[in-house]
Amino acid sequence: MPAIVTEHVIEHATGIYIGLLLLACLVGILTRRFAHVPYTTALILVGLGVSLLDLGPEIAGTGFSRELIFFVMLPPLLFQGALHMQLNRLMQHFWPILTFAILGVLISTLVIGGLFYWTAGVGSFLLALLFGAMITPTDPVSVLALFRECNAPPDLKYMVEGESLFNDGTGVVIFTIILEMIVEGQSFHAGAAVLEFAKVTAGGLILGAVLGWIAFTVMGRFHDHLLENAICLVLAYGSFWLAEFVHVSGVIATVVSGLMIGNYGRRLSMDRKTRETVETFFESTDFLINSFLFILIGIELQTISGEHLLANLRPLGVAVAALLVSRTITVYPLYSILNLAGTQRPRNWSHVLFWGGLRGSIPIALLLGLPAHPAIDEYRTTFLVAGFGVVFFSLVVQGLTMKPLLRWLGIGAGPPTPHGAD
Repeated sequence: MPAIVTEHVIEHATGIYIGLLLLACLVGILTRRFAHVPYTTALILVGLGVSLLDLGPEIAGTGFSRELIFFVMLPPLLFQGALHMQLNRLMQHFWPILTFAILGVLISTLVIGGLFYWTAGVGSFLLALLFGAMITPTDPVSVLALFRECNAPPDLKYMVEGESLFNDGTGVVIFTIILEMIVEGQSFHAGAAVLEFAKVTAGGLILGAVLGWIAFTVMGRFHDHLLENAICLVLAYGSFWLAEFVHVSGVIATVVSGLMIGNYGRRLSMDRKTRETVETFFESTDFLINSFLFILIGIELQTISGEHLLANLRPLGVAVAALLVSRTITVYPLYSILNLAGTQRPRNWSHVLFWGGLRGSIPIALLLGLPAHPAIDEYRTTFLVAGFGVVFFSLVVQGLTMKPLLRWLGIGAGPPTPHGAD
């Protein structure tokens, strides 16, 4: 009997996830054929439609859990983002990227958390900070597509992409530290949090670099595109799992291992066929996971009654306002200080960095991955509504107005930049 029950559960879960994949493919077809809007923007609209029209299936009993989000969906997203980043170009923008990815994330978390605590009715400052950390990581996919279309300067592209890649890492690290404090019933201590941040970040960086070096060294011994792609997949998941097992940052380890493969493995260990196989595989995986995340958040929202949705409109408005305030406080002063310190870049790029800080798959993944805990459960609905509202505003309002902003600022001219070109 237990075997029959298990078989039924697997069959049920497989059917649901294949159905969600079919929906994602239909969205992609319609977007390409008719809508001409970024795919992530279309997905967030579909997620909203699933929620409002109550179209989503019941996913209880399908294996959907925090562990599925963190240990299955998150590592390939992070690895794929790092795979295409060129270290030599990143190093040209080292100080701006480092400043925005560390100091900027800390400021944003504090500003969003503080505003959410004082004006949204959240009774715990630590929980408000958790929300701030959740919605701080940026997602440049839609913006970078517009950059290619408008032939924006490569240096601006690398600043936006580099900030996003590393603030994903620091944002998730901060989120994890705060979450552990909440789950373990600790009070917030800035000094202890900073030390923990430094420890897990440094540990993840070292572990990711070592594992990445081992992987591309092994790959250099032979030329088999399928086997090398499998090694990259094992590296993406293995670096994350091993880092979490030894209590350092899995996010940082995965990002660094992806950078190692993308910059050294691709050049020293892979032939052309292997590069094409690895890049296509992880791009396809990224497409699938993003699709699942945006549709799953819509399914989660449909469980919230209309009464509770209306009750959380104020926190939603506060969250969107906090997003814009935090981005203003983060971008303009830091950009001006960096220029005064010698990293001279056009003044109007700061407007692109401000408005182009879109939120996407990482905040959605963190929202969906919130564990069951009495303190969190009390505000889970508020977090889901406000977090979804922030991502919706970001992708729809900011995303669809980026092209007119670039045109108004006079950034980019000439034919579109080919995908993957500098």
